[in-house]
Amino acid sequence: MPGSQTNTQRETTPLRRDNSRIRPDRAPTNPPDATRPAFAAPGQPGPHPGHGGAHPAPPPGGGPPPGYPPTNQQPPVGGPGPGGQRGKITPGGWVLRGLALFAVSLISGLLWLVVRPGGDEEAAPPPEPQTQHDFQPVHREEAFQGCQQVSTDRIQEFFGDSECEHLTRALYTTTLPDGERALTSVVTVLMPDEATARSLDELTTRDGTGNIRDLVDDGRAGTEEMPPLGDRAYGSERQGRLVVIGDSAYFDQDTPRKDPTLLQVTQDALNLGQKQDDQ
Repeated sequence: MPGSQTNTQRETTPLRRDNSRIRPDRAPTNPPDATRPAFAAPGQPGPHPGHGGAHPAPPPGGGPPPGYPPTNQQPPVGGPGPGGQRGKITPGGWVLRGLALFAVSLISGLLWLVVRPGGDEEAAPPPEPQTQHDFQPVHREEAFQGCQQVSTDRIQEFFGDSECEHLTRALYTTTLPDGERALTSVVTVLMPDEATARSLDELTTRDGTGNIRDLVDDGRAGTEEMPPLGDRAYGSERQGRLVVIGDSAYFDQDTPRKDPTLLQVTQDALNLGQKQDDQ
């Protein structure tokens, strides 16, 4: 009953505030720095709980320390990058990476072109000569005895001082628009340089200087039934170091000297010279 007991003074102990029972939605308002957990530096012991206002270390597994609200943010994989960025690449970084890859690809391609095999591959065949007439080859000969042995008069003397490097002689047949058949001789002479080739071409175009004998004039086998040429539709031209000489004649009629039709045939046949020499 009140007043039935004597008023005696009791010894009391100071109350301690238990923050563990404070609900998360009513957590005390503290400065931002006071809510951050304190971690000890490597090799040094951490602060003891309850001293200096430090909070307990977070439990294993990366969860929040006791008494802190849970969070849905997970720590990114890997350590923090420069400036606090964790693995983030700027647009400029992607551009630099792309340029580096392009440079590596370009250098690799150039090295492959330098060291690739097949450097001794055969050269591409020369293009087909463009002619207005359909020339059919009937005889071809490559001379190994030199040009002087198949030449006459002043041309023979010329080869005595400047021998050719290569000689070919060939015969072709063609049918003209009026049905007449013509025989054409093509002789190619490869000289050591363009200067001697020019001198030979000038000498062959003069009258009375001789000539390089064609296969019919030389009496080669298989030419017995072919008409003699006789320089009646003669033509020549120089192509660098190569001199090409041509002549034409009719099969079934006499060949007038400098016949306009045959002169056109001979001039057209000179286009066969380069391919004939290459073969």
